[in-house]
Amino acid sequence: MKKILLFISVIALVSTGGCKKDSSSSDPTGLNNQDIVNAIFQAGMAWNTPTKSLKGVYPINISVDNTKTGPEGGNIHVIGSVTGSMTMDDHTGAIISGTMLLGLTETINAYAFKSNGLTYVMNGAPYVSLSGTFTLVNGGKFGSASSMQIGGGVKVTGNGVDKTVNINLTIILNSNGTGGSVSGTIDGVSVNYNF
Repeated sequence: MKKILLFISVIALVSTGGCKKDSSSSDPTGLNNQDIVNAIFQAGMAWNTPTKSLKGVYPINISVDNTKTGPEGGNIHVIGSVTGSMTMDDHTGAIISGTMLLGLTETINAYAFKSNGLTYVMNGAPYVSLSGTFTLVNGGKFGSASSMQIGGGVKVTGNGVDKTVNINLTIILNSNGTGGSVSGTIDGVSVNYNF
């Protein structure tokens, strides 16, 4: 159970650590593309509520149907599932191995958010998908196959901006659970940074 909470904490780091300033991802109008990714990612990870204690081989089958309300209005509706299984030592509670598969679709409806102090509105164009494979090895560390892909498009308007932003990102998690790397493109601009 502690290892699953560690996993949830790592996912939270992705959403906060991935928002560092990157001049290549900002629009001259003040729109920071990483703020768009942060909102999409956080909505997609709302499934991560604590689960019951695990014993032996525990199947994971979480149906996801959540709506995240924007801080300035609108919402992101997330549907999909998290599936897989965990194997734990019944005597110590240690995670021996595990695999979790993430498959989510986000429908974004007039989601208002702030970027560099200005308010923008985001809608799906037509939607954003999140998929991922998370492997755990003995001791609950992430295996080398732990990654997430974010793809799709959003339409962003406000403060001189009226454009579709296409997103194609891969997030690779470090085995120690303290960060990882993000690579791909946002709005046609290559990004490659660690968090």
